[in-house]
Amino acid sequence: PVCSSLFASDLAGGATAPPPTLEDLPDEVVDLVGRFALSNSPRDVLRLRCVCSGVRNKCGSVRELAEARRLRWRVSDDWRWRVSNHGRTITVVGRSADVELWATGGLLPRTGASTWAVRVDHSRSNDGNGLWVGVCDTAARCSWGLFLLSGRMRCASQDADGRLDFGAAPPDGYPSGTYKRVLQSGCLARAGAAGAVVEVTLDHDAGSLSFRVNGGGGP
Repeated sequence: PVCSSLFASDLAGGATAPPPTLEDLPDEVVDLVGRFALSNSPRDVLRLRCVCSGVRNKCGSVRELAEARRLRWRVSDDWRWRVSNHGRTITVVGRSADVELWATGGLLPRTGASTWAVRVDHSRSNDGNGLWVGVCDTAARCSWGLFLLSGRMRCASQDADGRLDFGAAPPDGYPSGTYKRVLQSGCLARAGAAGAVVEVTLDHDAGSLSFRVNGGGGP
């Protein structure tokens, strides 16, 4: 909706008043609209706040709730990486020859669907080699992700020392899906490039995982 002032109608001339916009509604009503949007997706709240400055000001408390639900990296700074931008950016600064880096975010809900995006600012040779983006179990011992170099699904496990095992079976009741083609060749070249945005959607009810790169590609 477009924000505008609500002018009195010229009833004598037969004109009708324009319908009220979000900006014209009482603060508590706009707050309820924002909370309904939040129940669907935090992104919807951010889009709602972009309508105009009036709505943005009325949705301040809902924005704080949406920010609290934003996924952040749950790792501490050490010799391997640095975390910045309020937990939203992770930068690799060192690595061991025999241990692959594994970074996780917060726990996801158990029902509904979750969608988030990861922007790859830079990778080794900017081809996505050594990078996969996806989900893992609560113990952070088994993961399912899009391997950006090949465009295929990878099911990888790690032991207590952080060493990866791409051949280990997933926990009982979990699928493998490893090496399944996810991205078509036309999208693959962009997946590992600098600035690529990898969007992940996990449908908790259906048990499905899907990916998009730069707004397209992937089932």
